[in-house]
Amino acid sequence: MNPKNALIVLATLAVLLGIAAAFAVFYNPAISTIPGTPTSPASLFSLMRNSASGTAAENIPGSNNATSSANNGQANGLQFASSYSAPYPLQWTEGQSTLTITGAAIQGNQLMLAVAVQTGSSTECVPMNIRLVIDESGNLETPSPSQFSFPDTTNCSGTADTVYNSQAVSFVLGQNLNAPFLVTTGGASNIFFEVATTTDGGVSVTLPATTD
Repeated sequence: MNPKNALIVLATLAVLLGIAAAFAVFYNPAISTIPGTPTSPASLFSLMRNSASGTAAENIPGSNNATSSANNGQANGLQFASSYSAPYPLQWTEGQSTLTITGAAIQGNQLMLAVAVQTGSSTECVPMNIRLVIDESGNLETPSPSQFSFPDTTNCSGTADTVYNSQAVSFVLGQNLNAPFLVTTGGASNIFFEVATTTDGGVSVTLPATTD
């Protein structure tokens, strides 16, 4: 084998080894996933209505804002929605659990976030610390529902090593609130982020701009 071919073979092996290493690091066969029905942004509106009435949330796979929806003909006002895939707009931890925003929707005076929850190796209640900032004094609004209720346990203590693909977190937007809406993850992380509509009928979730 000449030196050029040898280098090509070595480079190929290096790539394959890198893929294998990444798979070994990120794949955990002990993690199970609660299955769900594939959805579109329109299903976010259904999920929004269900969360308001106490119905169990659907699972929402991310689509990296590839699918968004707007409808000007609704009696409750404009509808906007987006679902996200990796890299997700926001991810944080609560105890042993990892929370990820996988979708967002705004209809009329309601804001809904779809949050995926991956539990840790032991059972614990995953707190619902997400809050909407409602005024300049920093007063906060509690979401509805006020705590997680996972479908297999019907309470906030999910099964260990399980991914719950989506849980609905909804807020009622007061008349004095204007986009972008400021939300915090609360708890120890206390990450502030902004939620706003986009010109293509979607919803953006971003960290606030900082100034030097």
